[in-house]
Amino acid sequence: MINLRKYLSTTFEFSLSEIEQIATCFAIKKLKKKDFFLKSGQYCQSVAFVEKGSFIYYQNIEGEEKICDFAFEDDWVTYYKSLLGKIPADINIKALEDAEIYLLNFEKIRELSNDIPKVLQMRSMMAEQYFTKSAQRAANLTTLDAKGRYEALLDEMPHIHQRVPQYHIASYLGIKPQSLSRIRAQK
Repeated sequence: MINLRKYLSTTFEFSLSEIEQIATCFAIKKLKKKDFFLKSGQYCQSVAFVEKGSFIYYQNIEGEEKICDFAFEDDWVTYYKSLLGKIPADINIKALEDAEIYLLNFEKIRELSNDIPKVLQMRSMMAEQYFTKSAQRAANLTTLDAKGRYEALLDEMPHIHQRVPQYHIASYLGIKPQSLSRIRAQK
């Protein structure tokens, strides 16, 4: 829980007592590589802080995994559409490597929001980051060519090639793995 406590104290400046109160609401969960945080058709009921490991968000379209997003240490994993809308998820979130996450049930978040006003600020910031990232990805897909999308991804996640298979990166960029190989060779 070292990363989570550090995140709470530096990003939101929670006091030590607030951090302790928040930390008691989280439950640790260990996932093996290829374990699911969320499967399509399930209802998302929590958010999770990634202490260790990596995740992919994807949809199965015509039998092919289409990568929507990635998550690494110090990221939050959830699916707002399902969590807030109380509808079944239309995506999967799966561990790419062994992972350790801290789960926080959405009902607990609401309780904490009443007890600690800064939790509302945290929720707001998380939602804003999620929206901004989604909007930037949509803009990149429509305005940048494959090389530009790749460069934007490297700016955002310079370590991605050490953690994610090339075919997942290619899927995220909307290109074939062979095209990604050519782009990488040009760099």
